[in-house]
Amino acid sequence: MKKSQKLQRTDYYTKNDMLQNLKIVFRHLSRQKLNTSLHIIGLTLGLSVCLVIALFIRYELSFDAYHEKADRTYRVISKWTQNGKSNYHFSTPFPLANAIRTEVTGLEHVSFAHPVYTKIVEVNPQNRFVDERIMAVEPEFLEIFKVETLKGDLYKTLRTPYQAALTESTAKKLFGNEDPIGKTLSFTVGDKFEFTVGALIKDFPANTHLPASMLVSYSYSEKFLQPNLDGWTYVSGTETLIVVPENADLKIIQSQLKAIVDKHINPKEDLPDFSSDLEIQSLSEVHFNSSLAGGGNWVQAVSPSWLWFFGIIGITVLVLACINFINLSTAQALTRAKEVGVRKSVGAGRFNLIVQFLSEAWILTFISGIFAIASAQLAMPSINSLLDKNIPFDVIQSPILLLFILAAAIFIGLTAGIYPAWVISKFNPSLTLKAGSTSSGDHGSAWLRKGLVVAQFSISIGLLIVVLIISQQVNFLRSKNLGFSKDNIINVDIQPRVNKHELFKNELGKIREVKDVSFATSTPSSQGHWGTIMNRTGRQDPSRKEVTLIFGDDRFCKMYGFELLAGRFLEASDTNYVAKSVAEKDQIMKAVVNEQLIKELEFKSNEEAIGERIWVGWNSGNVEIVGIVSDFNTGPLQEVIKPALITPNARDYEQAGIKIEANSNVPETIAAIETAWKSTYPEGIFSYKFLDEQIDSFYKTEERLFSLFKIFSGLAMFISCLGLWGLATFAAQSRTKEIGIRKVLGASVNKIVVLLSKDFLLLVVVAMVISTPFAWYGINQWLQGYAFRVNISWWIFGFAGIIAVSIAMITVSFQAIKAAMSNPVESLRNE
Repeated sequence: MKKSQKLQRTDYYTKNDMLQNLKIVFRHLSRQKLNTSLHIIGLTLGLSVCLVIALFIRYELSFDAYHEKADRTYRVISKWTQNGKSNYHFSTPFPLANAIRTEVTGLEHVSFAHPVYTKIVEVNPQNRFVDERIMAVEPEFLEIFKVETLKGDLYKTLRTPYQAALTESTAKKLFGNEDPIGKTLSFTVGDKFEFTVGALIKDFPANTHLPASMLVSYSYSEKFLQPNLDGWTYVSGTETLIVVPENADLKIIQSQLKAIVDKHINPKEDLPDFSSDLEIQSLSEVHFNSSLAGGGNWVQAVSPSWLWFFGIIGITVLVLACINFINLSTAQALTRAKEVGVRKSVGAGRFNLIVQFLSEAWILTFISGIFAIASAQLAMPSINSLLDKNIPFDVIQSPILLLFILAAAIFIGLTAGIYPAWVISKFNPSLTLKAGSTSSGDHGSAWLRKGLVVAQFSISIGLLIVVLIISQQVNFLRSKNLGFSKDNIINVDIQPRVNKHELFKNELGKIREVKDVSFATSTPSSQGHWGTIMNRTGRQDPSRKEVTLIFGDDRFCKMYGFELLAGRFLEASDTNYVAKSVAEKDQIMKAVVNEQLIKELEFKSNEEAIGERIWVGWNSGNVEIVGIVSDFNTGPLQEVIKPALITPNARDYEQAGIKIEANSNVPETIAAIETAWKSTYPEGIFSYKFLDEQIDSFYKTEERLFSLFKIFSGLAMFISCLGLWGLATFAAQSRTKEIGIRKVLGASVNKIVVLLSKDFLLLVVVAMVISTPFAWYGINQWLQGYAFRVNISWWIFGFAGIIAVSIAMITVSFQAIKAAMSNPVESLRNE
């Protein structure tokens, strides 16, 4: 009869336990405020990091996906092959779009987008500003890219010569709150061209590779875009776009493009080792394939490894949070032993207890999910600032994201809660009611808990090693000698083809703080260098080498502090020649070259090269080597040192390099330079950059990566410490009687602290041994992307281990000292 009564009581409990379980759960959570807070903090961090990363990945994958025909839209890209090496560029010859219309069959749409190379947009002399995102398009462009019209007739605007469609933000900048339709504005591209506003359009979304500020009409008779647009061997930023039919055979389209190249381009090239080609690139790939053609005129492509990196980091932090949850829950086992014993003695079955503890896990997870959404929303502005993006936080408006969070909460609650629930539910009621013993200290559970801590610290130490090495690499990038001076130099934009160099130089000479001035197309290290091909004059070898071409005056090498190895620098008499056309190719220009060029052209020595002539493809002419300087970095340190040639060409100078006194008052000096600039170029807009800051900007990606690594590694270490704290609590509680006996027998506090801490020290050491090879491999692969990189030193791994051990010992010591200073009478009163 008793057996039957017990069965009835258990059955009754099972059917009516939902509300009772919830009461018990909330009662327990409210009583254990510290443990509840630690559970919620850990899961909130893990979920919020995952949510931010999910928003980031979704944003990156959404680039240009909003266009109706995005899945069938392709960009045609240029390909050049020389000596078996292929190079790509997003831009194509301008006549290509028309040729495709007539020579490629079966396409739905063909169009182009061409940048207007102007920096100054003017409404009136008092209302002028710099705008580099103006795009010339045809009406058919609107059949490919989605553009929302707010006012006016957009199709008519793009069919009518010299009309423009402004985005909302541009219209507001130009005309304030006035209606822009019918108003006029002008561009200066050599000459001044006037346009009438015919339409107002919505701002392009941030997730597009063509974020134009305005669209202007184009007809083939207009000359305001760029000279030499009719040439097939010249690319100038034109993007050619096509839309293919459903189930189109891309191989046939590719072969027809090849026929266009063979007809219009390859026969014109008198280069036996050089060939041109065209390839098509899916619109969905444009934003991600940084190694193939780049992103476009205004938006740089990103590497897909970024998405993998962030995804792995998000999952890693979430796994650490789950491990932390398990360790903290099992650490509470002893404090709940009597509760479990009482409930089992009154008929609660093991299934009921598992449901109760899983309910706790799910409630904690859902609470953490709510806090995670709030935390992510608060963090998003900082994340956007750090990544230089505009990622929207639209979680509440997105059913997919809400379902993702709900599913993640259920899965995490189950995953993180099942093991603690299983362990606690199997306590023996007779032993737990006797003295709080759990009889669950089996070796399997102990090893699992320790294994989880090792896993946490392996990940944390690995991230810490990576942070330290990235820090070294970033510092190396900033401090490496580039082969020229970059300090105290201001680069000021000047108007090319406006020969006022001497006038501007004379005005700058009146400023006491200005030490030197040089005019050039660019700085020695730039991402905008000109490139061409070269060979030794008269050499029968048909192979030709690539060379970086820098146009600079006679002060260029001296002001930037190049080291002269042989010959001389450029002189004033060398700069009198101004290249204008191929017809002047017999004119011998003078040039200073670097060591790498001497090696590429196989001169036996620097001295042998002085006075020798080399053929340069830029103007199909010869230049004479008058000086050789030490190698210098012409671009970011990801790139190897390339052959470089410095020669004068005043017609194309676009910058003035101005060296100022080291201890000068910078704001006052810049103000004086601006005054001199405005007196020389009254029609322009003053713009300047410090050379060292310009070079530092090459490494923005690395700096953002470094910042994110620091944030994530800090979070990972913090969560790992929470888990370690949980395990230390569990260890101290399970060894209470042992500690009491040792104190009675005379053990000091220090000895007991060492006793409780040494096992955890061993776990951290094991974690360091496990993480080291993985961290070394991963960071070594990352460093391979740099031609110039730091050597990985052994002490980095030891230093990371010392930091991890120190943090772990601080975490454990709190519980160890608390246990060591407890009264042994309390732990031994029931023995």
